[in-house]
Amino acid sequence: MPHLVPRIIRSSGALGARIEGLDRSQANTPDTAALLDQALAEHLLVVIPGVPMTPDETRDLARAFGEPRVQLLRRKRVGTVPEVSTMVSTLMRDGTTDKTAYRAEDWHTDDSYFEIPAKATLLHGIEIPSRGGATWFCNMHSVYDALPEATRGRIEGKRAIHGYDTPRARNRPAPRTPQEIAETPDVEHPLVRTHPVTGRKGLYLNPNWLDRIVGLPRAESDALLDELTDEARKPRHHYGQVWSVGDVVVWDNRATMHRVVNDYPVGEPRIMHRVLIQGERPV
Repeated sequence: MPHLVPRIIRSSGALGARIEGLDRSQANTPDTAALLDQALAEHLLVVIPGVPMTPDETRDLARAFGEPRVQLLRRKRVGTVPEVSTMVSTLMRDGTTDKTAYRAEDWHTDDSYFEIPAKATLLHGIEIPSRGGATWFCNMHSVYDALPEATRGRIEGKRAIHGYDTPRARNRPAPRTPQEIAETPDVEHPLVRTHPVTGRKGLYLNPNWLDRIVGLPRAESDALLDELTDEARKPRHHYGQVWSVGDVVVWDNRATMHRVVNDYPVGEPRIMHRVLIQGERPV
């Protein structure tokens, strides 16, 4: 019996599409993988509904979008499948909630503190609170296009320093081991990034990790970054994902930011499995 061709249904937001009719076990066939990867580049985010998967199945699905890579923090990796990490953002009554849950409240893009950041992130809903906990995404092509021409001229060719921690961030990051600290020196990336598939330009911002613009005094750099971030915070650039158990959401880190709304009930588990996809040097 032939496999059905998945249907791509565009969202009503500023980015995103839903993939209907996908047999997840067949995602790595050449034609289906090419369709999924192209949908990711065009829509910047794809939602694949379904049932909860094992870590092995999650890693294998991620391969449709590229080569999975291990994440920095060893303590989050699933032991038998290190390419998959367990992300717990449950709000605990005793105050022991993982700091990354609070860090994720502000807009960010994954892995920008690496010289070669992750191309994409796959997140799989394992346990979902009864209400709240949506993840919001921002289309950074749309943000760039909305900037005044004069502002686009100011930032063209500018580069910025990204670091694991910066005083600009609203919340401090999770602790790292000495090995993890050694693996994350500050790095420099373009402030305007060109998507390698579509050729579209987008802002490469990250309020959690971006420290300063190269060549500008701190005050001027902060003012310009604040101006750019203010545009990115406007709802017209956003799409909100309300989670169901079993959902898979894959987003393109090359042209998006995301944030979590921590408005779900205290004590109700919010547990995801995550896979990062190997990327390329930003240009």
